[in-house]
Amino acid sequence: MTREETLEAIKVMQHYADGGEVEHWEAGEWALTSAPSWAWILTDYRIKKTTKKIKLEAWLVDGVLQWHREDRMVVGANHSKRVPSEDKWVEVEE
Repeated sequence: MTREETLEAIKVMQHYADGGEVEHWEAGEWALTSAPSWAWILTDYRIKKTTKKIKLEAWLVDGVLQWHREDRMVVGANHSKRVPSEDKWVEVEE
């Protein structure tokens, strides 16, 4: 392991020691692990990613439909119009 890989491994193991969830790479995807063996040479581990739902607001900007996070300002607001019927919710990793 390189120094950077070791530092990342320490972060993952500390997260687990503090009660957080950890995943390991298995059969081409990340899987939750309840009792990691920390066999870093055989598999990769990571802190389990969390997701949250955010609302994307639909705006017609210069004739083009665009989606913007509801908590972000719309660029070019002088030439834009809200289209609430086109709003959508998406899940994003935190």
